[in-house]
Amino acid sequence: MNNVIGSVASSAPIIETESQNGNLRVIAVQGEGFDALAKIPEFKQPGVYVCVGSKNQLYVGYSGKLIVRTHRFAATPERPPFLMAIVGNKTPLEPYKASMLERIAHQALMSAGHSVVNERGPYGKVINPDVYSTLQNDWASILRPISQVVPALACPWIEPDYAKVPKPHPEDVYLEQFLAAEKCGIRAEIKRVYGGYVILPGSMVRRDPVDSARDVCHITRIESRYCGLLVPDHGELRLTRPVFRPSLTSCSKLVFTTGETAIWEPIREQLPPSAA
Repeated sequence: MNNVIGSVASSAPIIETESQNGNLRVIAVQGEGFDALAKIPEFKQPGVYVCVGSKNQLYVGYSGKLIVRTHRFAATPERPPFLMAIVGNKTPLEPYKASMLERIAHQALMSAGHSVVNERGPYGKVINPDVYSTLQNDWASILRPISQVVPALACPWIEPDYAKVPKPHPEDVYLEQFLAAEKCGIRAEIKRVYGGYVILPGSMVRRDPVDSARDVCHITRIESRYCGLLVPDHGELRLTRPVFRPSLTSCSKLVFTTGETAIWEPIREQLPPSAA
């Protein structure tokens, strides 16, 4: 487990810094700094917060008014060792941008191996891809200032968490099965593994989610196209790397933006790689 608390560079109750591009501001609170939490003007703004527990576990959250979600840390007898907030620097963050920045921060910290209490992760908000790129730039711009305050939390965003395929499991050999599904000219192939399924590279993915699709279907496309996980191909999208999903339903939601499971059928005439 990463030693977040031990990496804090200063014992000052309140530490402030700003991103290199000047768009974001970091306010870190520890010890007696919690007594002044309600008096910090930026905590009345939208923002993202990372709370560090006594065992270095993290909770990542956001709020349209930070003090609403963070006042409990000052009110409890056993205060957390460290709290970091990220807000707009020159102008307050718009709430929908703070929500997506929370998702970016959560994915970055999870990818770095931190123990994050809310493992399922935030959904974020549907935003313009250009705005998403700007938020990614803001996150990258704030990593160096964070590293000077609490190095363990200066984690770059690499890719979405679902792009991280589990390590091979001894039971994979007993579960190995290849399935395919095709709908409206979109075809995808998956491989069954321990704990779920891997959508194979080269699979096609619906570009525009169906009208009834949840926001997360739009968001996964925005962030996956940003990192090159999905690329345009003949009016739809093509998967460039394997993606892990825990169920057939979640495979269908990513590929077709529907929850159909019966659509997946075994590929009976394909010799699996393990038998080649």
